[in-house]
Amino acid sequence: MGSDQVIAVCVSGLARPGYKKALEIARKVFPYDFFYMHWKDYDPPEVEDCKFFDEPTYNYHNLLETKYKPNCHIWRRYTRPTTGKIFRKPGLLEKTRHNSKQTLAHYWLTKSLPEKYTTIIKLRYDTLLSEKVDFESLLKKCLDNETVIGIAGSVPGRDVDSNLKVHSYQDCKRCPGPYLWDHLIFHPRWKLQNVEALWRDKNLMGAEWGFYQVLHAQWNDNNYLNVEGGNVLTAHANTI
Repeated sequence: MGSDQVIAVCVSGLARPGYKKALEIARKVFPYDFFYMHWKDYDPPEVEDCKFFDEPTYNYHNLLETKYKPNCHIWRRYTRPTTGKIFRKPGLLEKTRHNSKQTLAHYWLTKSLPEKYTTIIKLRYDTLLSEKVDFESLLKKCLDNETVIGIAGSVPGRDVDSNLKVHSYQDCKRCPGPYLWDHLIFHPRWKLQNVEALWRDKNLMGAEWGFYQVLHAQWNDNNYLNVEGGNVLTAHANTI
C-alpha cells in the first residue's frame, strides 16, 4: 500500500450493547488509528477522546422529500405512494425520516480529523467483524484506485466468517446501481464533501442511497464495489 496514504478508522452511531466486543475485534482487524463520535444526551461509550455532537433534527423526510431521486428500483418500490413498504409497515415512515443521520455523523467526525488522514474506514459501533476474513485486498483497491468499498452483512445464516462476495455493478436485485452498502465503507477522504450543505438544503438522502449520493452521485462516477460477508451486526450475532 502506498506510503503516502494514511488510514483512519472512524466509528460512528450509537454504542449499543455488544459494542465493546465489536471494537476489541475491530482494533485487531484494522491496525490503524481509531476515532470516535457519539450523539450527546445518550450514555457515552467507554472509548478514548470521543467527540460529541448534537443529534440533528429533521424538518423533511430524507427518503421522500429530497430533490435527489435515485434511479433505483428498490427505492421506487420501497417509497411507492400508499403501497410502498414505507407506508404499509407501522412506524416505518417515521423511523426512516432521518436515517441520513449516520451520514452526517460520519461526515462531522471525519471533518474533525487531522489532514494527514487520506483514506477512511467508516465503521459502526455495532459491526462485529470476522477475524478470519482478509479485508486488505479490498482496502488496497481503495488506496490504489480510489475505489469506494461498501460492505454489507454476511448472508445467508448471518455467519460472521462467511467469505467476502464482491458484486459487480447491477449484477443482482440487491445491487440496483445507486446504492452503497454501509456496515463499513472504505473511501478516499476527499469524496466526503457537502454533506451538511445537502442536509440544510433538505436534499440529503437517507440510508444506502445517501452514501451513494455523497460518495458518487455528486462526483458523477460509479467507481465503487458492493461486497457482502465478513461481518454481522451485534444484534444479529449469536454471541457477542
